[in-house]
Amino acid sequence: MAVLIKGEIGLKIALVTGLKKEFDKALAAVFAREGYKVYAMGSGQINGVISLPLELKEAAAVLLKDAGNVDIYIDVSDERSELDNFNVRSGLNDGVMHELYDANVTRPMAMLEAFFPLLEAGRTKRICYLTSQDASINETRGTDGYGYRMAKAGLHNFLQITRNVLAPRGYTIRAYDPCLCDVSASAAAEAAFNYFTRTRGIERGDELRDDEKNLVFRDAYGRQHSW
Repeated sequence: MAVLIKGEIGLKIALVTGLKKEFDKALAAVFAREGYKVYAMGSGQINGVISLPLELKEAAAVLLKDAGNVDIYIDVSDERSELDNFNVRSGLNDGVMHELYDANVTRPMAMLEAFFPLLEAGRTKRICYLTSQDASINETRGTDGYGYRMAKAGLHNFLQITRNVLAPRGYTIRAYDPCLCDVSASAAAEAAFNYFTRTRGIERGDELRDDEKNLVFRDAYGRQHSW
């Protein structure tokens, strides 16, 4: 769907919230290659990608002035810690847990708030987040990465509540596990682009697997995971 942006006709605007990881850079590059005008927070020389400041209000102000709206918002926050090597039996590290919660939940919430007026001005209203099947309450079997898993479970609750509020206003949400332990950053980015940009994803005509009517969580292989 065409978007009218300050004299530029037909451009679709994508925002990537970071360029820290190889996956982030690969994803921004894929969107640029596919004809999106791409903005990303952080420094990095990526062809077709416009860098934004890391400070949220400053980044939002620059994006508002330059583009005026966002069609696809992609939060690539996915922070882990080498110190996240504890569990309830060994004793919890409150400092590490707070650090991971802030990085994976609190800052993503603040970023969405900062850029939300730009999403309101866009037409696609697609919001995308990275997560992990490790945080699935029904599927997780491991005991490692306790703080990370707990933080991502908190993110899932945030996404569910956010969807409940925004879905009636035309917003759709994508949650995605790039499976970077066994999928290359470039392949995961290609799969993410396909999932983030497609209109609907219905498996075998089953409405319970409709990506628009339900909050669906998929990975780089296209598999659906439970929350």
